[in-house]
Amino acid sequence: MTTTTPAVDSGQEPGRSSFMRVVRTACASPAGRADLRRGLNIVLADLEHPTGESGESRWPLYNHLMASGYRPPATAAAEIPHLLVAALYAIHDAPNPRTAETSAPPPYAPFKPWHNLGWSFATVCHRGVMTRDNAAGALGYLAELDQTTLMREIPPVVGRLRSAQVRIAWPLLLADFLRWPQHPAQVRLDWARSFHNTNSEETPK
Repeated sequence: MTTTTPAVDSGQEPGRSSFMRVVRTACASPAGRADLRRGLNIVLADLEHPTGESGESRWPLYNHLMASGYRPPATAAAEIPHLLVAALYAIHDAPNPRTAETSAPPPYAPFKPWHNLGWSFATVCHRGVMTRDNAAGALGYLAELDQTTLMREIPPVVGRLRSAQVRIAWPLLLADFLRWPQHPAQVRLDWARSFHNTNSEETPK
């Protein structure tokens, strides 16, 4: 079997993976999980007001993330993708600390370099949740957006994928957001490879 993988790191390099460990730790308390979930509205408001004048305070996010070891990115532009991914993880994947046996965050399930949005949409097709034409159209729509609009549009997309029990490789999603301004063509190619080369939920052609 010939394996075709995207020309991108797996998202598991120290920066992205360590950030997700911080997010899981922050979500291990009821208050942290709740505030990070509410953080989606803060992030969306900031996306509508790129000058930072949305009136929404990021303090609840900083309060939990920094207490868990968060180190803000070098540039302000890189922070919104981090906070967006943190909020989406808190909404869709963070265990409920009130019902968990322990507050320690669970280990993050391993993923492959091709487990990007293209793979996720291919998986939805294999599960019969979407037709291939509809999945290709939805993925193609996202692929043509600028970074800001992509991040605005991604929450309901992630919600639909997770409702179908399709896993999101959060470090890869973050990496693609961060690559988008300078390398959108490469991200699009990676998504296309994963979508068209995946013939099962885990394996590319």
